[in-house]
Amino acid sequence: MSLLGWRQWAVDSDGLLRPAWTPWSPFPPEFLLWRPDGLTEAHCLRTDDSGQEQHDRLPGADCVCGLYAWRDPSLLITARLPRWTRCPCVIGVARLGGRVVVAERGYRAQLGYPVAVFDPRGVVSPRYAVARYRRWPALVAEWHAAGPRGGEPADPGPAGPGE
Repeated sequence: MSLLGWRQWAVDSDGLLRPAWTPWSPFPPEFLLWRPDGLTEAHCLRTDDSGQEQHDRLPGADCVCGLYAWRDPSLLITARLPRWTRCPCVIGVARLGGRVVVAERGYRAQLGYPVAVFDPRGVVSPRYAVARYRRWPALVAEWHAAGPRGGEPADPGPAGPGE
């Protein structure tokens, strides 16, 4: 079974999608990459010296690990922008699968891949086989089962909409 979730990504200098809410340092660059060539797998960021027990089943019920996404685009467009990055940000839809923890406002998943992005500035790499939209209402109309909700996301300036 898979679900569609709405999320934000930071776009690095190569046009690759990265989590907009997880600072990348001190993690290896490939560790937090949403892969353009297949499924992205969640990783638990607990370390041996954190004092917390590591686990094999992702996302962990007693942990914050997993690939995050909102259940509804109206929640996504009201989200704050990340303050830790100067990278441009895009918003869109991810297909989530594997083990999924369902919460009131969103999901945490074991596996995922982007399927559609609102990318009016064309910053996302062509390596991603995703539907690309220049208009937010068009993306929402096609990917949200109940039709468009909310207006255009606020334009935060040159960085674009964010996570």
